[in-house]
Amino acid sequence: MAKARKTTGKTSCATVRNQDGYSGRSFTFTESKVERARQLVADGDIDVDSSGRHTWIDAETTGLWLVVGKGGRGSWYYVGKVAGRAVRRSLGDVDAVRLTEARDVVGRLRYDRTVAAALAPRPSAAPDDIPANDGPTVGEAVAEMLDAHEAGRWLPGSRSRVPTDRTMKFYRDLRRATLTDHEGLTLQAFAEQLPAVFAALRKRAPYQANRFLQLVRNLYGHAIDTGSWQAPNPAMGTSKVDRLTRATEAHRTRFLTDTEYGKLTRSLDADDPVWRDLFRASVLTAQRMSAVANMRWDDVDLGRDPSWRIPAAFMKGRKAGHTVTLNADAVAMLKARRKVAPKGVDYVFPAPTGDVIRADSWKTAWRRIITRAKLWHEDKDRRPRPHDLRRTAGARMTAQGIATPIVTKALGNSASSAGMVAKVYAQVADEALRDAFNATTSMAGKRRR
Repeated sequence: MAKARKTTGKTSCATVRNQDGYSGRSFTFTESKVERARQLVADGDIDVDSSGRHTWIDAETTGLWLVVGKGGRGSWYYVGKVAGRAVRRSLGDVDAVRLTEARDVVGRLRYDRTVAAALAPRPSAAPDDIPANDGPTVGEAVAEMLDAHEAGRWLPGSRSRVPTDRTMKFYRDLRRATLTDHEGLTLQAFAEQLPAVFAALRKRAPYQANRFLQLVRNLYGHAIDTGSWQAPNPAMGTSKVDRLTRATEAHRTRFLTDTEYGKLTRSLDADDPVWRDLFRASVLTAQRMSAVANMRWDDVDLGRDPSWRIPAAFMKGRKAGHTVTLNADAVAMLKARRKVAPKGVDYVFPAPTGDVIRADSWKTAWRRIITRAKLWHEDKDRRPRPHDLRRTAGARMTAQGIATPIVTKALGNSASSAGMVAKVYAQVADEALRDAFNATTSMAGKRRR
């Protein structure tokens, strides 16, 4: 089966080429023509929009739309006004709702906006009159929301900028991890199950449950804005009683003590030079592993003023790049790596193929290294993580009396995050602690004398 061609246009109704009877935005719907339209999309004989769908408007019934997606799956939509408000309401799947039923529902919805309806309301004007599977499924609704969010057509809450590729990847990964088992449900059915689903996820993975709750809030928020959900947002709740409560999140403050860092250093020296230098670089530059793993020779200057320019793409938030001043140890390590660097390889710490090292690779190496160093612990909070290397660097800076604004800038964080840096990174290192406790002993001795 051929693959549907995608267009780059922003309109919801893509242009159809060389398909007699389907070359415009509309045609008179019949059961056979609808099936033909679905087959054209499934066979890839028709252009689709950026979401992989094609839309037609019924020439006979104003407000009735046919949306056909991948595989030829079709859905009926009513696009018009209800109670004076523009809406786009799903009427159900083409395989479940017949054309005559869809037209009947559209006719009744259009009647509701007339003066006649105000004088003589139809007795059947109740939600139960719409087919039982009214409204999009969770899968359809979240796909529409993510597509609109990525394109900037819809931004949740007070956000004013289009999300980054990294943010969209996070949302899609979260969708696969938490919504897969529920995507066949209608929005109404999922809303009824949401408290139990959230409670189970919060018990198993509280932080992921918080992200899931935000995704669901956005899902229903978009559905409300587009008219496919008429009730309050179930992920928000209407009172403190029925509101879903987020799990409390605490900033991780774990860093390596001098003893732990000594064990880690010995274990690194016994490992492959690539892994040894990769993890050392995180401490020496106080940068995140994602940035260190993507370090390129083109961004490193080992001249009179050694530095490393990190592109914005590898900084958290991706608002701006960051320049790291390289100390003597970092320069020595990088010069040694340059001498043995394979020709034509862009990355400072390359994978065996010469490409960038993948996260799953350095995570596997990290587990091996901390296990050898006898730092592995079944308790995740006590077990060192690669990001703790950055936190260790920040803690050592503050222990040396470096001002918080300077530490914040060195870490590449925004000035507004200085409070967070003070709370998370301003940890007291071992030597400072020993001096503090030695001071109490000295005071006691003087008093005895």
